[in-house]
Amino acid sequence: MDTRDKKMALLALLYGRIYRLLSAIMFLCLFHFCLLAQEANSYRTIASGSFTNLSIWEIYDGMTWGPVSAKPGIGNDIYIEQPHRVTLTQNEEVKSIFINSDTGAGQKLNLNGYNLDIYGTLQGYEGSAPGTPAGSHNSTDWIGNSMTSTLTFKGGTRTIIQDGAWSGNSQNSNYSVIFDAGPGIELEIEEPFKALQFTIRSGAVIQKITNVNTCSTFSFNTNNSHGTGIFGDFIIENGGILISHCNDNILFRSGTSSSPKSANLFDLQTGGTLILEGTNPRIEAANFQIKGKVIFRAGSATKSLPASTFTDAGSILTFHDLELQGNRNLQLPSSVAITGGLAQTGTGQFLTNNTHITFLGNEDQRITGFALTPLDLTVDKSNGEVILGQSLNVLRNLTMQTGKLNFDDNSLAINSSNSGSLVYQNGSWEDLKSVTYYNSPNTFTPVNGTFPFGDRYQGGIRKVQLLGTHAGGNLTINYTEYQGADFNANFSDNDATPILYRLFSYFEFSGFNPSSNSLQLRISAHQLIVDDVDDLRIVGPGYAAPGTHIPGMEDGDDLWAIRELTFNDLSGNLFTVGSYRTLSILPLLLLDFRAHWQKQNALISFEFAAETSGQLELLRSSGNLESWQTIAQMTIDNIRKSHFIDESIQPGAPTYYQLKLTTADGKTDSSRVIRLDGRPEDSMHFQLYPNPYHSGKIQIKYPTSQEFDQVTFQIIHPNGNTGQPINLNTESLHQQLSALKPGLYFILVSWKEGTQTIKWVRH
Repeated sequence: MDTRDKKMALLALLYGRIYRLLSAIMFLCLFHFCLLAQEANSYRTIASGSFTNLSIWEIYDGMTWGPVSAKPGIGNDIYIEQPHRVTLTQNEEVKSIFINSDTGAGQKLNLNGYNLDIYGTLQGYEGSAPGTPAGSHNSTDWIGNSMTSTLTFKGGTRTIIQDGAWSGNSQNSNYSVIFDAGPGIELEIEEPFKALQFTIRSGAVIQKITNVNTCSTFSFNTNNSHGTGIFGDFIIENGGILISHCNDNILFRSGTSSSPKSANLFDLQTGGTLILEGTNPRIEAANFQIKGKVIFRAGSATKSLPASTFTDAGSILTFHDLELQGNRNLQLPSSVAITGGLAQTGTGQFLTNNTHITFLGNEDQRITGFALTPLDLTVDKSNGEVILGQSLNVLRNLTMQTGKLNFDDNSLAINSSNSGSLVYQNGSWEDLKSVTYYNSPNTFTPVNGTFPFGDRYQGGIRKVQLLGTHAGGNLTINYTEYQGADFNANFSDNDATPILYRLFSYFEFSGFNPSSNSLQLRISAHQLIVDDVDDLRIVGPGYAAPGTHIPGMEDGDDLWAIRELTFNDLSGNLFTVGSYRTLSILPLLLLDFRAHWQKQNALISFEFAAETSGQLELLRSSGNLESWQTIAQMTIDNIRKSHFIDESIQPGAPTYYQLKLTTADGKTDSSRVIRLDGRPEDSMHFQLYPNPYHSGKIQIKYPTSQEFDQVTFQIIHPNGNTGQPINLNTESLHQQLSALKPGLYFILVSWKEGTQTIKWVRH
């Protein structure tokens, strides 16, 4: 290339660069002009007055300003010039508001108790309209004038408070702010914002950090007319969302270093959402109501729950729903109460091994996405249940005050750190397959030795209670549940008592160190229909359980079957509830089903849980459970309760009854079997009373119209042994019966014409 060509190339390159530079300058100028220029149809004030007064406005046609023919509306920006004031006399709506913010501007907009809808932005400016963007200078009353004066932000996704065009310096921000953009809409705030009250009604409000460590704080009027202490409420209603990028200064009344003041209330209502993207968020408020969902996401390190640092601020003691998103862990504090759920939807983890968690409230609470491992756990729920998606491991103390833990066929570990205990007062464990009690206390009491397994098939709580001192170990209880029950168990207890009924579900114990120490095992018959608590037995699945039967006990709502055995007897055996009589749930949703003597007839009464229709049959079997026959049929139509009278019953052997219902769709269901003993009371030959017996004189009752010759009594002991005959007319009967150990006994009465067996209980 020759010299001339090189010169031409250099000139072309130089001119090209100059052209591009000039183009850039022209673009910036045009951009700046566009930023500062009014849009066509913008309004500006030329005087003070009512919003509806056309004489205070001019309109911009794109070139010049001129008179107006209508007040501003939803499609118009408005500029309020210095020193004008615009006053509302009714609710109004505009696109954007630009307020002159020169020093000494004074009150520019008097809302006068009305609402102004804003579909664009709220900005301050300096100079004549359109001026240059500027934050509001200190002012005694820039926007007024009361709590009921409101600015409501509506419309589409946008930035409503722009960086550099607003500030929170206005001392007397005498208005409330409502964000009501609608579902799916996001409104960004890039500068601090001050008001009397903030309410997020719908849509999401994004609180941004625009400079390093500078938060677009929500703050409140600091005028002394509202007191010198805490003031200001921030409310997130159902459907509202606050997304905060901040750590410090999310919310306060005043953040001055010399006199920081907290807001009055942070109110996250049911259905509201707070999304925190900072690592250590701080909300400075004296009072908190957290009934909505708090979501944690983003962040650069392990996160913490929102807290307060101001001396006049309160603490968030109770949270509702907590959700952990993203890949950062969330450290829970030493103590926290939860009224909703815990959800882990990212790779970050809830760190709970130093936390005492308390579940409260009356609604279902779900733990999803992780296995909960708290240091301590307290369940104190008036209703509903805590539903665990995975197994629960309580490192130290599990306290059941009231309420349900639903394990969804997972397992429970208690005191896996070997430094705590179970404290049981009330409540249940539903759908729990097994529990392991590490380093269980050497002496079991009703407080630390009650294990409340919910019965998924029969309903109620199948409490297992261990009472006694053992030799240590890690106790494991496996609970195997099967539907229904054996109504004809066909085996006898160790004392020769026939077992007529047993639940199919059973318990298995393991983990104790060998010990021949005495143990009292109890299993509750909650929500089973029990004719007589003394009929309850602890039995094996089809055979007698080891140990000795202890008469059943009624304790409040609990009916207990009780067994005396040793800790060694637990290993290798299965235990369930059985009965000398038939007891059961009521498959027909019966509230009551019973039979009793009415003179020489049997009265069978029943009551359904709800109005029931269909074909109802009453079946009877005499002496055994094999010879069933239908003795009555009736059509029922929306009835709750009724009765049958069995006039053909033969006094003597036990008689069994069962109901069968066939509904209109052909479905047939049966009730439990009930038992009616012997002959009616007024034809009984002998009675012993009191029965059950605690103390006092034992009396013998028999009809004086009968003639008895050579009457004797024989005591049949629980082990099957029969005592020596006792004459009727001697005091030895009272002496021998009152000296017996607690238990169930059969008294065989014999006389010339026949015999009678009396069941008698010694407490």
